[in-house]
Amino acid sequence: MNISSRILTLAVASGLVSLSWTAALEAQSCDHPLQATYRVTFDAAWSQQTHPTDFPGNPHFSPLIGATHHSNFSLWEVGSLATDGVESMAETGSTFLMTQEINSAISAGDAEFLLSGSGFNSPGSTSMTFDMTSDHPAVSLVSMIAPSPDWFVGVDGLELFQNDRWVDQVVIDLAAYDSGTDDGVQYTSANSNSNPAQPIFEILGYPFQGVPIGTYTFTKLSSEDLGLCVDPLIAGQNAGFKVSYGTPSEDVVIMWSSSLGSTIISQGSWCVDFGILLPAGDPTSRIVSLGPCDANGDYQVSLPVPASAAGLALYFQAAERNACPDARMSNIVTHVVQ
Repeated sequence: MNISSRILTLAVASGLVSLSWTAALEAQSCDHPLQATYRVTFDAAWSQQTHPTDFPGNPHFSPLIGATHHSNFSLWEVGSLATDGVESMAETGSTFLMTQEINSAISAGDAEFLLSGSGFNSPGSTSMTFDMTSDHPAVSLVSMIAPSPDWFVGVDGLELFQNDRWVDQVVIDLAAYDSGTDDGVQYTSANSNSNPAQPIFEILGYPFQGVPIGTYTFTKLSSEDLGLCVDPLIAGQNAGFKVSYGTPSEDVVIMWSSSLGSTIISQGSWCVDFGILLPAGDPTSRIVSLGPCDANGDYQVSLPVPASAAGLALYFQAAERNACPDARMSNIVTHVVQ
């Protein structure tokens, strides 16, 4: 795909309308939160062989429970007192109260998605997929170690969107934590409420001796890597286009189509997989604009919408030039020209 020159003349809807868009004023400010889908796999190694000290019968983990949330928000953290939901999870394996706490955080805007998975016997494994956005880039996830007085495993505020990029994969070694709500010291100790409750702490000695009892592996399955925003298209007026989260000084192209579909282009330094249909013979004829991102990773332009385009439904997507086989693509924006 040779797009070394900026082509701004578009043949819309199979030549029914010709749009001659020429760069004008800067686009309006707009930031689209990027979306991603991850799979987390909980591999539990906890067994008689890895942790022989007083190893219990019927070793298992309670159902996974957690959330995606703001970086400055926490469901639990070492050194802080456990919430009622964390206490219930760590002592009984119930996710009911934590679900209520997470839903309250979602209502307040601190969290975005509830994560809920299954329990399983140890050693063993379980996986689940979940969605998240760059507006809520952190994930927290916990599960009770059972049987135990109030012990659990988990991750607190792991950021999967860092430096304007989604993390491809991360493996977290899982330590054992004490919720500080029960004074029991053995797997099968009788209930003995801590009064007062103690802050959450990592169990470094008996019975785990600092040996991890498993891993969480977070793997990116799909993602939007660029954010594309397009102003409402009004025939005869200017419309702003903005791409965010790009690589400073790297070229980015904005394409248009009259229909959704798959168009894969792999040539030179462009390896892209568009979700809009482009003509196989000349995909460059569908370029809206092409240019380098600024120092903040943004690219924006304002273009006039021809009066003759009124009523057309158009689809837009952006892509960044990267070393193949990486493909940094944007969300798809749909507009009907008013």
